[in-house]
Amino acid sequence: MGILDRIFGGHDSSHGHGNSHGHGSPSGHDWRRNPAPSAGGITCPQCKAINPQGARFCGQCGTSLVPASCTKCSSVIPTGAKFCAQCGNAVI
Repeated sequence: MGILDRIFGGHDSSHGHGNSHGHGSPSGHDWRRNPAPSAGGITCPQCKAINPQGARFCGQCGTSLVPASCTKCSSVIPTGAKFCAQCGNAVI
């Protein structure tokens, strides 16, 4: 198998021998169907999908990607928190 076949995912003549993942890259990632997520993306706290930088809502499930802030002291509220860690105000 030539280098271009390896880079561009040519036919694997070994038919799975020596490569536990079958066809494609040795890492098992199918680059043709599912491109790797970009390193600078935002992970959705709900569904774990990778979203582009600057996205305000998840493209998969619609969850807000903008951190909430406390209505009393304006501190950032982590996802899933029921109370503000700075002032104790209940999160609505």
